[in-house]
Amino acid sequence: MKRDLSLLSILHYLNGAFICFTGLAAFLFIGLGVFLSSDFVADQSGGDAAPGWIGVLFQTFGWVFLLIVEGWGLLNILSGYWISRRRNRAASQVIAALNCLNFPFGMALGIYTLVSLSDDQVRQEYGGERHRFAY
Repeated sequence: MKRDLSLLSILHYLNGAFICFTGLAAFLFIGLGVFLSSDFVADQSGGDAAPGWIGVLFQTFGWVFLLIVEGWGLLNILSGYWISRRRNRAASQVIAALNCLNFPFGMALGIYTLVSLSDDQVRQEYGGERHRFAY
């Protein structure tokens, strides 16, 4: 499993880049909200314009969606960096568990990450466990 860490790091980089790229679709909602809030729509409709709150709703949804998705993508990229440097194994496991929410590729990557990072050889590669309980 130790030899799979470089591949795992690359897959996290790719997944993060893909998530960040698809998050840019939020600009469509933001642009639609700006368009619906503009004076152009009110002038062209002749009094049958959409209420002003509709444009604000689309803009707010777009910005919130953009922040969440881009943050998720950056966390994946950061996890790939941590895996390549053999640091923050627990944080990478948490990000892998969150990736399981993204079906199908995120789930496959999340399960592969969780299985790989729980291996004993990988734990030794990360410097071992700090808290070991004797039973």
